[in-house]
Amino acid sequence: MQTTWSIAKKLCFLFLFFYLFLYTNSSQFISTFLLEPFWRIVIPLFADLTGYVIGRVTLPNGSGDTTYNYYQVLLFVLLAAVLTVLTLIIDRKRLNYDTLLYGLSILIRYYIAVQMIYYGLGKLYYLQFQFPSAAQLDQELGDFSPMGLLWTFMGYSKGYTMFTGALEFIAGILLLFRKTTTLGALTTFGMMLNVMMLNYCYDVPVKLLSTHLVLMACFLIAIDGKRLLNFFILNQPIQHYLIPDIIPERYQIAKKVIKGLVIMSYMGFMFFNMNTMSKEYGSKAPKPYFAGKYVIEDFQRFSGDSLTLDTSKNNWKVFYQTRKNHAMIKTDNNSITGVNYFQMEADTAKQLFKIKQQHHPSYYWLKYESMGADRFMVYGKFQSDSLHFTMMKEDINKRLLVNRGFHWISESPFNR
Repeated sequence: MQTTWSIAKKLCFLFLFFYLFLYTNSSQFISTFLLEPFWRIVIPLFADLTGYVIGRVTLPNGSGDTTYNYYQVLLFVLLAAVLTVLTLIIDRKRLNYDTLLYGLSILIRYYIAVQMIYYGLGKLYYLQFQFPSAAQLDQELGDFSPMGLLWTFMGYSKGYTMFTGALEFIAGILLLFRKTTTLGALTTFGMMLNVMMLNYCYDVPVKLLSTHLVLMACFLIAIDGKRLLNFFILNQPIQHYLIPDIIPERYQIAKKVIKGLVIMSYMGFMFFNMNTMSKEYGSKAPKPYFAGKYVIEDFQRFSGDSLTLDTSKNNWKVFYQTRKNHAMIKTDNNSITGVNYFQMEADTAKQLFKIKQQHHPSYYWLKYESMGADRFMVYGKFQSDSLHFTMMKEDINKRLLVNRGFHWISESPFNR
């Protein structure tokens, strides 16, 4: 016997259906090939109508909370409201949307699963958060951004990072199957509620995505809400619930085969992708020859081709190489603004630096000579000047944050 939904229930469901369909397909599924180019044209035009001009093209830059993203959400809310009213008028005789509800639950399950598996593997491969570099260890606490402080805190402990990643990964796997959907939604809710609050409190620009994931998990939990209420709160017995399946019985074998192949293909791709990224800039990446921190001594800058010592420009004081082709040079030990970013490669066979300042068009070559015990003399032409200096590697393992380690027994708190 078919149940009859009230107008209010239909209204709320249809709005959720249209909004979540638009949102999930704006960053996942078919959007990659079909919808993203369309939204990149429509959303700036929509913003123009409100009197706010944003760029015609908003490239991904690590932030999910750009003006573009908020206008996108606003547009989806308005479109969902219009589509809801039109559907209620055109389809006013329909008793319920049970089948559409099940279809939406499948969409939400897989959307959350993809996100949780992606972020979970990013932590398991120690990619999203990494151990603080020598440059970060030198940075004063007051110069960290809230997000930088959180990233450093998480990256310090590989064990804790991998623990949270494992829970996120497990939550994603649970959501791939009907019988474990509620458990997966509960696990996701717990994990993502914490992530959402971290994003809010540490000003991490993934607030929109984390909030949506929490609300989507609540949506899946609400579907089984009455049984959960009886079990956890009212202490009443619950009946076995047969999860519906919109695929007819005669197609079940084909469905299971196709689903299995899709999941295995996706997981294979994700593991391959994470392993590749780990080898490029993660824990498996080869350490560059000059990795670490070097204190620069006896820095001399000569103007042009003359032998005139130029003291009008900042002296280089500390050199850091964080990863391959990426280096930092500090010119002022007392300010974060004194850090300059460089692209650098070392030719160990010829004992040469290939270096250029970030966004500068030309590379310059500096010769280096080993003076023993991680000490080098460096000289050569850089931009319009001639440079000559020595640099000495500093052992960051002497830092307390690096060498403190784990202790089962602590006779007193070691809080410094």
